[in-house]
Amino acid sequence: MPIRAERQQLEKCIDNALRKNDFKPLEHFLQMENYEDITLKCSKQFFNKLDNLICKELNKKDIQNISTILNSLGKYGKNISIFGEAGLLVMIKQGLVKKISIL
Repeated sequence: MPIRAERQQLEKCIDNALRKNDFKPLEHFLQMENYEDITLKCSKQFFNKLDNLICKELNKKDIQNISTILNSLGKYGKNISIFGEAGLLVMIKQGLVKKISIL
């Protein structure tokens, strides 16, 4: 069964912001209303992408983009699934708390 497009949308938005410096898709995704019942499937590399994007924006001192990234994590964190595991738990194991604590 193919994965519905919106289930992969968050990682695609992060990719877009990282590769093209285009935060519009992520900003639109944040405005989505019915997200509570959607499981967002992400790859094992999702945390690394998120980390790279945050570091890139911190280096540029772009508070608006950093806020957008962290808001997406706050809003959708409990919906993220990485290979069937709770995404936040996987990201915590990969160092999320340490990363956020140095922000």
